[in-house]
Amino acid sequence: MRGVTRHPIVDVPAGMHLSERSIAVAPEAQDAVRTLIRSWEFKRRAGFDGPASAPVANAEGVLAKRVLGIRFSEPIRVVWADERGFGYETRPGHPIYGEESFVLDDGVFTARSISRPATLVWWLLSPALRLIQRRTHARYTRIVAAEAREWGVRPGNRQ
Repeated sequence: MRGVTRHPIVDVPAGMHLSERSIAVAPEAQDAVRTLIRSWEFKRRAGFDGPASAPVANAEGVLAKRVLGIRFSEPIRVVWADERGFGYETRPGHPIYGEESFVLDDGVFTARSISRPATLVWWLLSPALRLIQRRTHARYTRIVAAEAREWGVRPGNRQ
């Protein structure tokens, strides 16, 4: 699947779930948003612990998040990183099998993921996983909107 979320996904593979959320970013805020989404600071603002260094293709790391007081470790590998953003795939031990990316392209920020639960236990918990994923993607667009507001710009929502 490496890099599949870098561009819009037309055909979702069987058994996988596509989640995508976008927001328009005004030209005067794009440099700031681009800088933000090319760093792990973006994930930190969304409530994750993450690597200290910038995302670099083929770098492995662990994201972590607390949900209901339980800390979940999420092993990942960056599959691409460039001036538009970055994407990573999940690794064994992550509750989800798939890929997620953050892209600013033609003035539109998009958080995109394609995934499925990684194990039977997570399949049983998949309704909760989907809810968390939807909320997290909504949080990503709010973070981008807040960054744009720092530049005195009100971004427009797209879903």
